[in-house]
Amino acid sequence: MQQSIKNEVVIAGGGPVGLMLALGLAKQAKQVVLAEALLPVENAANSFDGRVLALSHGSMLVLESLGVWNDLIPFVTDIYHVHVSQKGYLGMTTLHADDVGVPALGYSIQSSDLGRVLWQHVKKNAHIQVFCPARVVDFQMQADRVLVQMAVDASSDKKSIEIEVETKLIVGADGTNSQVRKLLQLPLEEKSYHAFGVLAQIETEEHPNNWSFERFTEEGPVALLPMKGHAHKAVLVCSDAEIERVKALSDTEFMALFASKMGERLGAFTKISPRVAYPLKETYVAQMAKGRALLMGNASHTQHPVAAQGLNLGIQDIDVFLNHIGQRAKKSVSAEAAVSIDLGEPAFLDDYAALRKPAHEKVMGLTDGLIQIFQHRSPIVGHLRGLGLMAMQAMPTVKRRFARFAMGGQK
Repeated sequence: MQQSIKNEVVIAGGGPVGLMLALGLAKQAKQVVLAEALLPVENAANSFDGRVLALSHGSMLVLESLGVWNDLIPFVTDIYHVHVSQKGYLGMTTLHADDVGVPALGYSIQSSDLGRVLWQHVKKNAHIQVFCPARVVDFQMQADRVLVQMAVDASSDKKSIEIEVETKLIVGADGTNSQVRKLLQLPLEEKSYHAFGVLAQIETEEHPNNWSFERFTEEGPVALLPMKGHAHKAVLVCSDAEIERVKALSDTEFMALFASKMGERLGAFTKISPRVAYPLKETYVAQMAKGRALLMGNASHTQHPVAAQGLNLGIQDIDVFLNHIGQRAKKSVSAEAAVSIDLGEPAFLDDYAALRKPAHEKVMGLTDGLIQIFQHRSPIVGHLRGLGLMAMQAMPTVKRRFARFAMGGQK
């Protein structure tokens, strides 16, 4: 079977970035087709697993503008304080929400909770047509439109329905292995850190009281992110050479290893969930726009999780894109012209990409630089790191600038 439809934007990918972008465009009265490859949508099991995410203050403001934040409040834990230190050397710094004048520096949330709420909003939005499970298999760009071919699985007989969508813009929000990027033949720059991030939920004797901890060691950083009750998201980074040994540890042995790196800052570690390990790498597509196509989120960039900037950078991309559309609408000579803006006009997309490139490079430089500096094994560098942390602690203005940048600011 083959069908044809016409709309303004096709988004490939139903992860957090694809869903938020769809909601933002729908709020501007744009007609959106969203294609997601994996079911079940109802349980948000596709792009949303059991991981815990850290949303910045800036990301909260975007979700608030999309009308989603109030429904997320029951599932988030506020982060009021951040403590940063390094093992084996002096030096530490703390950041506090009160010092920056915000309700919270950030928020932790289960990925599955974020996904469930976003999907609920998308499914009831009349401007968004969802196809799931569905995948973009090809597209042809023409001067004034894009013809997108999708394969949609029919649940009754498991046969695919071919759908062609005539649209103005196609967005690849379909992850690091983006099919849209591959069809565009855009090269992916990749850097391996030869390390793994090991994730788990861990409980402590004492309540976290909205504190987040990050500690750098020469083997890699460890972190605790507050959750409900006495629970935290725990992150431990270890090298390729060590991952099999770490995975083989019992729960008691792993908690002892984590404590040796982090320290028992909130009493003893008492309970831990099953662990998940994934390789750490940085990826970047230098050209995020090509013709009438645009890459968003992990399809465009992924970072080391050391500064928790990956998803937040993707949400900033959405915010700037929606504002870019708004600025262009203000310049329109009539209300009709504002509504009928061609979102896929190559010059418009190129301008947007140029706006985002400095922010991408700044965040990726920050995350990569932190790893290079804090994993340097020279004692001299270690003491210099300590001096840097102490200097930041002693200079409130510097701390505020760093905090605002980490929260999603542009400076």
